[in-house]
Amino acid sequence: MLASFRQSTPVRQGMRVLAGGLLLGGLMACGYKGPLYLPPPEDPPADLTAPPTQDAPPGSPTTEQ
Repeated sequence: MLASFRQSTPVRQGMRVLAGGLLLGGLMACGYKGPLYLPPPEDPPADLTAPPTQDAPPGSPTTEQ
């Protein structure tokens, strides 16, 4: 009754080793996609980079009369 399982043959054992090696190689290759880096930042809009002017802000009292 205990001898009903199949004996492992050298060919079957070799196929298991080959399948395990391919699986392990495939899992190891998942991380090799190149270095990770952040993309360069986008340029801010031109109205934010313009220097301030001497004009009074809207809604403020004017000193000229």
